[in-house]
Amino acid sequence: MSRPKSSRPDASPGPIESLESLKRPYVTVPELARYWGVSSKHLYKQINAGTLPAIRLGPRLVRIRTSEALKFEHIAKMTAAQSGESEQPVEQPVRRGSRSS
Repeated sequence: MSRPKSSRPDASPGPIESLESLKRPYVTVPELARYWGVSSKHLYKQINAGTLPAIRLGPRLVRIRTSEALKFEHIAKMTAAQSGESEQPVEQPVRRGSRSS
């Protein structure tokens, strides 16, 4: 038996494809973590440090304004560009002693 779809206006319809084209005013921490390719724990650390503004609606209910997520993303990209970091993922190093088939 499948679960009925939520009728809540803030219910997540699926994975975020683009923050710029997202019509919803808020995103959840897990949604944003999946979109950015980081852990939810990492985002909660950013929220608790005050670097990623969020709205705490309860002890376990946190939302991030889409506009704030866009600002955070823009600042992170600018910082990475200034420090010379690549936005591309780093390749995994080859482990010593591993066998290749």
